[in-house]
Order: sequence, then C-alpha cells, then structure tokens
Amino acid sequence: MITSLIGAGFGTGWWFAGVSVVPGAAVPLRIVGVLVLAGFFAWTVWLRGLAGGLPAGERPPGAGPFGTVYGISVALMVVAIVGGAQVINRVIGKPEAGAAWVLFVVGVHFLPFVKLFGSKRFLVLAVLLTSVSVLAVVLGGVAGQQWAWLGVPGFGGAAVLWGTAAAALLTAPARIRAATSGW
Repeated sequence: MITSLIGAGFGTGWWFAGVSVVPGAAVPLRIVGVLVLAGFFAWTVWLRGLAGGLPAGERPPGAGPFGTVYGISVALMVVAIVGGAQVINRVIGKPEAGAAWVLFVVGVHFLPFVKLFGSKRFLVLAVLLTSVSVLAVVLGGVAGQQWAWLGVPGFGGAAVLWGTAAAALLTAPARIRAATSGW
C-alpha cells in the first residue's frame, strides 16, 4: 500500500507540472490534484484498517523496499536525471525537453522493481511512463507543440501513476482477505 501512496504523491507532482500549461484553469486543476491525492490517502487509511493486525511481511536483507536494489535504482535514476538534464540544457540546447527526460528516466528506474517486488505492475508502469515521455518528444519536438513538453509528461505522468496506484489498491481487499483467511 505504501508504494501506491508514493505513486499517488508523485502523480500529483506531475499533475501540478501539467497544470502550468493551462493557466486559465490552474486553480480548479490544482484543487482536483489535491482532492485526488486526499482520496488516495483516505483509501490507503481505509485499507490499512481492513488489514487490522496483519504482521508486516518479512524480507531478507536487501530484498525489501528501501533495500540495496531499491537504493541503487533510485541513485542511478537521480544521476541519470541530473546528467541528462545537463546534456539536454547545455549540449542539445532544449531545456523544454527536461520533463520528458525526467519521466523517461523515472519509467526506466521501475524495471528492477519487477523482480524486486515480484509484480509485473512495475513493468506496465515503466512502459507507460517511458511511452508518455516519447509522446511528449514527438508532439513537442517533431510536431512543434510547445505545450506538449510539459503538458504531456505532467498530465500523462499523473494519469499513469494514479492509474497504477489505483489498480494496486483495487486488488488490496482481496489480498487482505487471502492473508487473513487462515486466522
């Protein structure tokens, strides 16, 4: 459940980035973003209540969230984001492509999580986020749609992150029932 809440939080961050391309609707769109995040938080709290006294899952050292593989993946992501941004800004001269680059790298960083967490949802997440970033490059760079540089990664990244978080939370009650059926 915590990964869903993290995804919802980052989805909201992307949403706020996208809002900047529609200044005339910025206030209501920001409110929508805050309400969606609040909804995810309430949903997670409710699910936590369903889980009751279930013990936390046990994992071997380095295999759990925030273990070695996770840490390496996040560290490489940060290095790729910073290094890539420097190349995009200074060598290519296209700072507007920064959001698409960040979303692409974020998508790629989910690939090791497929094995780490044993869930193909992370593969779906990786493919969708990188696809949204490619769409931003096509629309912004090839088709010349300036709004797409931030609008597509912003709203697209939010939709993907919120959608995958919701998919995980939708299956949580069944997983909780299965875990508690032996009690």
